[in-house]
Amino acid sequence: MDINKITRQEILELESSEYALSRKDLKKIDLSLNINPFGTSIKVLSKLKNFNTKKIAHYYPENTELIIEIASYMKVSPNQIMIGDGCDGCLEMISHTFINKEDETIIPTPTFHRYEFHTKLMGGTPIFVPMKNFELNTSEVLNKVTDKTKIIFLANPNNPTGLKIDREVKEKIIKNFKGIVVIDEALADATSINGTSLLDKYENIVIVRSFSKTFGLAALRIGYIIANQKIIEQIKKTSSPFKVNGVAQELAIEALKDINHIKKSKEYIQKNREFLISNIEKLGLKCTNSITTNFLVDVSSLYKDSTELIKKLKENNVSVTETSAFRPSKNTYIRLSVASEEENKKFIEILTKIIKNNL
Repeated sequence: MDINKITRQEILELESSEYALSRKDLKKIDLSLNINPFGTSIKVLSKLKNFNTKKIAHYYPENTELIIEIASYMKVSPNQIMIGDGCDGCLEMISHTFINKEDETIIPTPTFHRYEFHTKLMGGTPIFVPMKNFELNTSEVLNKVTDKTKIIFLANPNNPTGLKIDREVKEKIIKNFKGIVVIDEALADATSINGTSLLDKYENIVIVRSFSKTFGLAALRIGYIIANQKIIEQIKKTSSPFKVNGVAQELAIEALKDINHIKKSKEYIQKNREFLISNIEKLGLKCTNSITTNFLVDVSSLYKDSTELIKKLKENNVSVTETSAFRPSKNTYIRLSVASEEENKKFIEILTKIIKNNL
C-alpha cells in the first residue's frame, strides 16, 4: 500500500515535528515550556487523592458546575462558554468550524505557530503580517483582508513576546472585519487581561483560554472557548461528546475555587520573570518587556544567530525554545519561559559562564 496516495494532501505537506516531545527532550533545567512554575493547587491534589472512582468508570458529559465557575471567573454568561481539550483543542474546533479549503487566515508574526498549523490542516492559507518592533499594526492587518479571509488570529498576551495588545488596537480590528477574530488568551491568567467586555459589543469575537498556565493543570489538557451563543452552538457541532475527560473537569473546578493559589502563582511568575529579565539584561542581552510567563531574548550582541547559544545551553543540560516556528523577523532570538526559582538561578549561572567564555 502506498500511504501517500491515501493520505490527504494537507497532511502530506505538514511537518511531522508538530508531534509531542519525547522523554529524552525533557531537560533538568527547562525554560522552554509555558507552565506554572509555582505548581498545582493543594486543593486540586487533595481532590485527586479522594476522587470518586464512579466518575472515572463512566463517560463524562460537559460539567455544568465547571461552566458556572468559569462564567463567574470570566464575568460572562454560562451559555457563552464551551469546554475544550486545552487551548490547542479549542483552536482545532474553531478551525474545523470556520475554515474551508482555500480560505485565508491572517496571522501577525511572530506568534504561536499552531494558528498556521490548524489553518493548513483545513486546507486554508495563512497570511503572515510581520510586526514592527513586536507591535501590531492594525492598518497592515486590515489591508491583508480579502473575500477569502475567514479568521484573524490575535494572541493577547502574545506568545512568544509576552506583550499585550492594547484595547483600542484590538477593537479597531474587530469592528472593521466581518469574519471571526480569535483572541488567544492562553497566557492572560498571569495578568489582568480579560477581553470579555467586548463580547456584548461585537458578535465576531471568539476567546480561547487555558488551565495549563497559572492554574497548573497542563497535563490534564483542559481549556475553554468564550463567544456569543450562536457561535458556541456551531463550534459544538465539531466537538465530541467525550471531548474532555471527567477528571480534568472536576479538578478544574477546584483550581478555580482556590483564589489564594491563583494569587500566589501570579506573584511567583512576576517575581521570577523580573529576576530573569533583569539578570539577562545585565549580561548585555535585550529582552521583550513581557507581562506574562514567557519572553524573547535577542542574542545578536553576542552571536550571529541563536543556534550557537542553544547548542551551548543544551550541552549544559538546559532547554530553551528555538523560535523559527514563531516566524520572527530575524534568527537571533530564543524564547524563555519562567521556571522554578531554583532553575532560573541555575540558568543565569550557566548563561553567565557561557557569555564570559565567549568574550
